[in-house]
Amino acid sequence: MLRLNKQTKPIAIVTLLIVVALGIYVILKSSNSATLVSGEQFNKILENEKIEQLSVQENYIVVSTDRKIYKTSKYAVNLQNLLAKYPVTIYSKRSDILIPVAILILLSILIVLIILLRKNKESTASAYSNNQLSKESIKHSQEIKPESTENINFNSIAGIQDIKEDLEEIISFLKHPYRFKKYGIRMPKGVLLVGPPGTGKTLIAKAISSEASVPFFYHSGASFVHIYAGMGAKRVQELFKKAQEMAPSIIFIDEIDSVGKSRNSLDSNEREATLNQLLVEMDGFSNNSGVIVIAATNRLDVLDSALLRPGRFDRRIFISLPNIDERQKIISLYLRNKKHTLKIEEVAKLTAGFSPAAIETLINEAAMHCLRTNKEAIDIEDIYTVKDRVIYGKKRVTILLNKEREIEADYQAVKATVATWFGFDFEKVKLSTPLMITQESPLISRSELLNRAKVLISGALYLKQKYGESFNISIDDKKQLLKLIEDIQKDYTLLENRQTAPLLEEIKDDVTSLLTTLSPVITTIAKELSSHEVVDKADIQKEIDALL
Repeated sequence: MLRLNKQTKPIAIVTLLIVVALGIYVILKSSNSATLVSGEQFNKILENEKIEQLSVQENYIVVSTDRKIYKTSKYAVNLQNLLAKYPVTIYSKRSDILIPVAILILLSILIVLIILLRKNKESTASAYSNNQLSKESIKHSQEIKPESTENINFNSIAGIQDIKEDLEEIISFLKHPYRFKKYGIRMPKGVLLVGPPGTGKTLIAKAISSEASVPFFYHSGASFVHIYAGMGAKRVQELFKKAQEMAPSIIFIDEIDSVGKSRNSLDSNEREATLNQLLVEMDGFSNNSGVIVIAATNRLDVLDSALLRPGRFDRRIFISLPNIDERQKIISLYLRNKKHTLKIEEVAKLTAGFSPAAIETLINEAAMHCLRTNKEAIDIEDIYTVKDRVIYGKKRVTILLNKEREIEADYQAVKATVATWFGFDFEKVKLSTPLMITQESPLISRSELLNRAKVLISGALYLKQKYGESFNISIDDKKQLLKLIEDIQKDYTLLENRQTAPLLEEIKDDVTSLLTTLSPVITTIAKELSSHEVVDKADIQKEIDALL
């Protein structure tokens, strides 16, 4: 018996419908195209010609001969004699009923054909998509291989002394993961490198891999979110699988905020699926599997809270812009194989606010200018000639002039001194890096929020007192201040009146009085910041203790 599969069954149905429609067509054709003759003529035809079929259709008797089809009124002949002499087919229903039946069948055929064509189109598109997905998957699987980290180590990176201890611990774990397991020490699954663009986050991750002699798998966050649905999640899955096969190893995800932003209703399903797969993979391997995920971002504030919870990226290393001492080391590193007559200290002062990448660009541009002018060695004129190109070509780079440096130092010194006075936790204050005050406990009192507001407003008030005007350096702090005061009014009071002005004036009065008390300390810390660009909190506390 013939069996119909999914492909042949629709074809068989369509063929059957076509046959039925053709049969009806033939019947209609036979009745409508028959030649009308008289009764006498009809009888002669019956006597003289070879009869193939005789049928009674309502008011007519139709005869099909080997030559032609004839019809006559059934009242023009003796029907009883015909029935006795010939096998006659009688149609009790009107033949015109067959017309709408035929039309319905034809329409059915048309509908079935449309459905089959659509399904075929969708099947073809799906097959193409699956084929493309398969090709992409195979291609990506073939591409998953560790990147080379040869000739990259901590000696090739300057200005990371303050975070080197954290990095050394990660290297030790990658070299000897089971030693940590033996003593029941849980190492973090993920390490988050946080810092401005150009501070060398990728280079640091590669250096960790090189120092630990483990494979380094690089991926950018944006490359996970793919045009084909489900491809991003599949890439994540394949990446983690490959890293575990080659453990101990490092997975480095650059610009993780591209895929790890806080989820909301406007997110694409593809990006959310990719993020979910990343979370699942990080939960899937043990703390001592020998795989560490290192991610880089300059937007910690936009990351999804699920990424930051304990057990995932629970170790964070903050990489700030280099201070003057660190810049001297970076400049020396980039000038190592170049002839020059530069004074390293002078170039370091010129590059306040530069990232390591910007310093490298500056030195490289200066070297190219030296070559174009046929000089034997790079000099300070080369630096001055190309610095504008670096500044305006890379908008994140700024050179602080003497006056600007003094204003910046005053602003940061005031905030750091007031923060120390109120006992807020931070390690150090830097000239070109906003002060970061950590908050360990989820519970926070109204008085602590008020003290935070006082830190935010202190810099702007001091600059207004000293210079008689405001500066754009305080714009972000002012925005945070107003938001903080609104939160205090909304969450910490039962009063219906939530106007911020009275509370703001109260804060201003308190801070103005405090600045008068702390003025000697602020002056000392500002001078230290202007000279060395970094001051430890402990040194600020010593100055406050000496004042009291």
